[in-house]
Amino acid sequence: MESLTLYFDRCIGKRVPEALLKITCPFQVKWHDGEGFKPDLEDDKWLDEVGAKRWIVISHDAKWHREPPAMEAIRQHKIKCFYLHGANSQMFFKIGSLAHNWRKVTHLINSERGPFIYRISAKNRLSRIL
Repeated sequence: MESLTLYFDRCIGKRVPEALLKITCPFQVKWHDGEGFKPDLEDDKWLDEVGAKRWIVISHDAKWHREPPAMEAIRQHKIKCFYLHGANSQMFFKIGSLAHNWRKVTHLINSERGPFIYRISAKNRLSRIL
C-alpha cells in the first residue's frame, strides 16, 4: 500500500494539521496554508493541484458537490474527499472523529475508485454524497 497524504483544506484551518504533525499518524499531513495556497484561491484551482498529487481531501466545506467548477476538478482527478463534521467543534473532537473513523476511511480509500465524496457525521456514520 502506498503512503497516504491527507490534505486539509482552508476550512479546517491550520491548527488541526499542525497538531497532527506533532504525533505519529498513519498518513502524511498537508494543508492549505502549508502548501502556500492563497486564502482566497478558488476551490477548483487548488483541487486541480491536490488532485494531480492524488492526495485525499478533508474539509468542513460540504458544498463542492453543488459547485460545477469544483466538481469538474474532483471528477477530472478522481479525487477522494471526506466532509468532516464539526466545523464549530473543538480541535480535540475533530481529531477524535478522524481517528475514530480511520479504519472506515482507509477501507473506502483502498477499496473504492475515485472520484467520491463521503460525509462523516457527528454520529460517526459515513454516507456517500458522490
